Amino acid sequence: MTRTLLSLAAPILLAGAAQAQPAPGRLPPNPDADNDGKVTLAEFRASATKRQDDMFARLDANKDGKIVQAEADAAGKTREDGGPGRRGSMLMRLDANKDGAVTKAEMAAMTDRRFQTADSNKDGWLSKDELLTMKPRRGGARAS
Repeated sequence: MTRTLLSLAAPILLAGAAQAQPAPGRLPPNPDADNDGKVTLAEFRASATKRQDDMFARLDANKDGKIVQAEADAAGKTREDGGPGRRGSMLMRLDANKDGAVTKAEMAAMTDRRFQTADSNKDGWLSKDELLTMKPRRGGARAS
């Protein structure tokens, strides 16, 4: 009897666990827009664009299309000694041309680099396994 109950309950318990969702806002939407099991660079970029646009709207205080260290520091937490906060310093690492500002193009280039790094077999698309092995960014596990 116990064995029968367990065999009936197991699929229900597993289904519930499979449907458990992470906290809202912690993971981006599924980047596989066409649900073919492959995430192309275009899909990966599209998944990242909204988050990048939202971040720019929040951080680019003077709306000049660039985020400078002072804007990054003002939006993030600063250290107790008054130096730049970890978030601001990390963001400024995206400044590829070292002009003291991060643009949307530099953020997009970072997205492309993340894709290329995650594409471990270099077939031009990301499998579910490749997405799951990506190094999560700070603030939660994210696919882009």
